[in-house]
Amino acid sequence: MQDRMAVTITLTSTQDGESVVHTYSGEWFRKERTVYIRYEEPVEGSASPIRTLVRYRKDELLITRRGVVESEQLFVPGEMRRSGYYRSPYTSFQMETATAFIELKGEGGEKQASAEPPFAIEWQYELWMNEHLSGRFLNRLHIQEEKQ
Repeated sequence: MQDRMAVTITLTSTQDGESVVHTYSGEWFRKERTVYIRYEEPVEGSASPIRTLVRYRKDELLITRRGVVESEQLFVPGEMRRSGYYRSPYTSFQMETATAFIELKGEGGEKQASAEPPFAIEWQYELWMNEHLSGRFLNRLHIQEEKQ
């Protein structure tokens, strides 16, 4: 069982029946009972990418982005809304997430106990900004070992 590997990350985000898919190269690593996925998002018109770190523990997902855009979102199912933020050169706001579920899935879509590639993290949440519902999202982060 490895503790670190190069991976291909496919992020699918669905809102109101419309999906957006992004694929990145990155790194998966584990420290004790926590799994991390690190990758860079290219920014059109900028030489500096956004560095993204996903931290997964059982029933908790934290996504932190740093670069021209800075944000932090915490997802914990069954709890009250969790605070986060978004900052860019153009705008800044506080946001909250109300998470319905976080599930770890295997290649065939079945629930999986281990966050070792290949696997997917699926989570559904409501995004609130300034006490107003901004949208409902279903996201899927698929992680697989990068082919050499």
